[in-house]
Amino acid sequence: MDLHSARFYGAKSEPIDSTTVTAEVAAGDYAWQLLDVVHGGERDVYQVIVDKQQDVDVLDTASGAQTYLDNVAAFGQVHGEFPSATARPLGADQSNTSLVVGDKSILKVFRKLEEGLNPDVELLSGIADCPHVAGVRGYVVRDGRTLAMLQDFIVGGADGFQYALDKGLSSDDCFALGAAIRTVHDALAEAFGHQDVPGTHIRELLHARLDDLVERAEVLREHEDALRRLYDAIPDDAVAIQRIHGDLHLGQTLLTHTPRHWYLIDFEGEPARPLEQRREPDHPLRDVAGMVRSFGYAQAMGGSADAQALLAGYGTGEDPILNALIADKAAYEVVYEANNRPDWLEIPLGALRELMGELS
Repeated sequence: MDLHSARFYGAKSEPIDSTTVTAEVAAGDYAWQLLDVVHGGERDVYQVIVDKQQDVDVLDTASGAQTYLDNVAAFGQVHGEFPSATARPLGADQSNTSLVVGDKSILKVFRKLEEGLNPDVELLSGIADCPHVAGVRGYVVRDGRTLAMLQDFIVGGADGFQYALDKGLSSDDCFALGAAIRTVHDALAEAFGHQDVPGTHIRELLHARLDDLVERAEVLREHEDALRRLYDAIPDDAVAIQRIHGDLHLGQTLLTHTPRHWYLIDFEGEPARPLEQRREPDHPLRDVAGMVRSFGYAQAMGGSADAQALLAGYGTGEDPILNALIADKAAYEVVYEANNRPDWLEIPLGALRELMGELS
């Protein structure tokens, strides 16, 4: 099959050296397969449902979705109760594929598989009853890899970023989002604990990350000294780190209307980082910083969102760690835009200049 054209395939810029089927289960007119894909010296494992006559993936079709649900117990070890119901693709997925199961559940099928329990499953199982997440009620594993997870279906949820662009987020909405993030962080700390580390730990991580970022985007060098001074402003005092979302932005939220309520989704962490790194504890303000920068993108694209109300809802204000993490996120965005969307480069660069000016 042509993986390069599949929207879930993540290495489109590199030629595929080889594709090997390492596991296969017949499923009606289709076949479930694990594909070992070698590209650019890297090796990835992908999960597909294939129409063998046409040699195409069909998981995002109605028949493919139903086939997956009906045969899921043959693909791996099932944990929890999976309903016998109709299944259909949710649509609009990219790196994974979500299936609507009946009218109360979503079955999220992970496409690129890694060794270990997926953080989405791990975290959302631990805080399944938190009011601001779609709790996980079951999952499927095979040979140490997480194939899929079953979670509650959020009815009527609008993508937070698109809502900010189309209708604008009120200050009340932004305050409520900040409060929701705080509630989720509190639930994660209760379920998974926390540990105290010195401020030097945060500083060292930020400096090491900047070492990498300036190598990847020359335009960052003019801001390097100012960024390092900002990182060095973090005091030595002990701070608590814990499990967090890890890749939080408005596109990882849903806003329902009746009642008006925020949900955080997709707890996998930054997709480019190895799974074990994504499972490491971090400072909870990293999630807040990610959301502040997402607000910045929404505003740059003509939307509206109130970052001060967000911070008030979360219960934080001026903070040297928050300032450093916002700058770190903007620096990461500079690298991303320079390499992928150069026309957007001024958005994070402008944010860096503004932040440095405010703090100078």
